[in-house]
Amino acid sequence: MSTSSSTILTESGTNELEIIEFHLEKQMPDGSKKTCYYGINVAKVREVIQVPETSDYPNAQPHMIGVFSSRDILTPLVDLAGWLGVPTSKEIDKKFVIVTDFNRMTNGFLIDSISRIHRISWNDVESPSQFLEAGEQDCVVAVVRKDQNLIMILDFEKIIADINPELSMEKYDVTADKSVDLNQKMITKRNAKTIMVVDDSAFIRNLILETLSSAGYNTIACKDGGEAHDKLTELAEIAKKEDVPVSELVDAVVSDVEMPRMDGMHLVKRLRDSDVYKEMPIVMFSSLMSDDNREKALALGANDTLTKPEIGRMVALMDQFILK
Repeated sequence: MSTSSSTILTESGTNELEIIEFHLEKQMPDGSKKTCYYGINVAKVREVIQVPETSDYPNAQPHMIGVFSSRDILTPLVDLAGWLGVPTSKEIDKKFVIVTDFNRMTNGFLIDSISRIHRISWNDVESPSQFLEAGEQDCVVAVVRKDQNLIMILDFEKIIADINPELSMEKYDVTADKSVDLNQKMITKRNAKTIMVVDDSAFIRNLILETLSSAGYNTIACKDGGEAHDKLTELAEIAKKEDVPVSELVDAVVSDVEMPRMDGMHLVKRLRDSDVYKEMPIVMFSSLMSDDNREKALALGANDTLTKPEIGRMVALMDQFILK
């Protein structure tokens, strides 16, 4: 099974996505098995293959089985069940590997079986409950109900950051970045501005919030496009009631693309269709920001785009749009 993001990606702004459903077979204490249902956005998947021959890698991170060559790219193979704490069979000859390609990285994830592709509306993708969304350590960003099963959409950025900490955005510290102007005059200017940050991953959302606030910006956090749209509608009503421009309450939006309830592309479309938010700076920050997706985001009205490893460009870009 192989995929092509250029042909499978749904039309921008339609608030739809396609997910690949896959399974892990949990071994229960009584010897029985329980199927665990998971999902990943098709746009993140390069291909699904049988388990390849791997080579051991010295001092590998926990749950890294080894490395293999995927289209001439050295690719780590991750024991997904091991990372999730799901006990499964150790026999891997009948298992499969999902090869992902996002955040400018290629990774392989060991799974027990592949099911099928579902085309769904983001309206049907639910945010985890408050109990499940435990914070930065949570690895489930959304839930889809299909055929009386709950399909857990995993936070693969969080998993990769945990396994490859050297590649994680957590290592970025804006206060140590000499390319960012942190003199008191500039910090005071940023203190007068507010940026809304929209991302369904608590892990990523908190990294963005910390980066912007450390540079002096005020922030508003939203966990999905639906919450962001509701909050922006509320702010527009407050601005109208108080007879002030909405920029007195919020100056810009930084948004992920794939999110429950309403995706980032559809959020941009809705905001640009409104009189209040036609001109507000919007930057898309996503692991799926291919050249094609960048063109789609800009066509819908985004001012610019960033790929998720590029958090180091965030403050300078917001300065450019907000502090002209």
